[in-house]
Amino acid sequence: MRAFLMLLAIAFALAPAMAADAWPAFRGTGDATAKGAYPTKWSEKDGIAWKVELPGYGQSAPVVWDGTVYLTAVEGDLREKGFVVALDAKTGKQKWRHAFEPTQKAKWGFTISRAAPTPCADADGVYCFFEGGNLLALTHAGKVRWQRDLVKDYGEFQGGHGVGSSPAQTADALFVLIDHRGPSYLLALDKATGKNKWKTEREPRGGWASPVVASRAGKSEVIASSAGTITGYAADTGKELWKLENVVGNTIPSASVAGDRVLFGGGIGRGKEEVPAGAKGNGCLKFTSKDGKPAVEQAWAAKPGISNYATPLGYEGVAYFVNQVGVVYGHDLASGKELFAERIDGSCWASPIGAGGHAYFFGKDGTTTVLKAGKEFEVVSSNKLWAKAKVAPPKEPAGKKDGPGGEYGDPILYGVAAADGAFFVRTGTHLFKIAK
Repeated sequence: MRAFLMLLAIAFALAPAMAADAWPAFRGTGDATAKGAYPTKWSEKDGIAWKVELPGYGQSAPVVWDGTVYLTAVEGDLREKGFVVALDAKTGKQKWRHAFEPTQKAKWGFTISRAAPTPCADADGVYCFFEGGNLLALTHAGKVRWQRDLVKDYGEFQGGHGVGSSPAQTADALFVLIDHRGPSYLLALDKATGKNKWKTEREPRGGWASPVVASRAGKSEVIASSAGTITGYAADTGKELWKLENVVGNTIPSASVAGDRVLFGGGIGRGKEEVPAGAKGNGCLKFTSKDGKPAVEQAWAAKPGISNYATPLGYEGVAYFVNQVGVVYGHDLASGKELFAERIDGSCWASPIGAGGHAYFFGKDGTTTVLKAGKEFEVVSSNKLWAKAKVAPPKEPAGKKDGPGGEYGDPILYGVAAADGAFFVRTGTHLFKIAK
């Protein structure tokens, strides 16, 4: 017991100091779970504490720290302006707004990133990365502490869909994954100064997935599941510790940490119905050691194609995957046994959240399916945040084929934060607070 308590104390020391009502980064602390009771029923008229319009357009999820919600957005046909916005979590009232000019500009579309990376927050402030290459650290009062320009430092980002990877963090470091068609890398920055701690080169690849930080025997590892591989790096040095190769479909879903397990998802590409022999599409890794060094082994594998946009969720003994057409697959987290495969209300671009004994699947069309967490499929409620017929989606730039009202027509639910018993739900142009 004493050894366990010592390891627990070390883990807390490595993690950022947490505010009581915090959801500090993409998927919270990397597992997308929240403690306490959360709403299970709402509609466009009931259960909405407030709704506010945001500047510009953004695909990032909100983060919450000590009563403040932080979001990012961009504006203009070429994404000529970027924003960091701070809102009061109780009222939705804007506290401050910081505007700047992004370095790398490009035409946007519904499949091209627009303020896609989710920020990180800690006791010292908020850290925001943009697909234009700009990385900013601001205080909780909105004052710039430091800023970096990764495009000027290491070259423009190359690829047809832009960059969508969100930073991860420890108490003293920020981790940014740049996987694109040019020189790719994982970068660790000192949160106090913005200066490099280390930079590890990676093979060029196109990916939107975000890194996640895991704790193993009191040490932090940065795990990157992206476009063909899953790799673990030492958080203090950037040294590669282990790698799983021949992974397919993990361009968008990120790795998800559940204790000593790492869930990974992989969808099937367009026009493909099966993965190559021996390839790994979805499953679970377990931390092990080999010759006294950190390693992983594949605990179990799932069917190919059961994960697409959303990152898998491990919650109360069940691993949840959701595919492109809105079918949820439940697997026993320990054994990998398939428990169910059932259709929910629709496809999810936001990653699911586990809270209050429920698993929440936030559909991109604003309909959230709430399941009772457990080894049987049980729908608790289906909740619409807006009425489709009452919303007029905006026009896309000329020449874009995925027009309004189609698969990519606005409004789209992009990301959710869970804090202090409330959900903060983000579309491209608005933020909703769902609370009892």
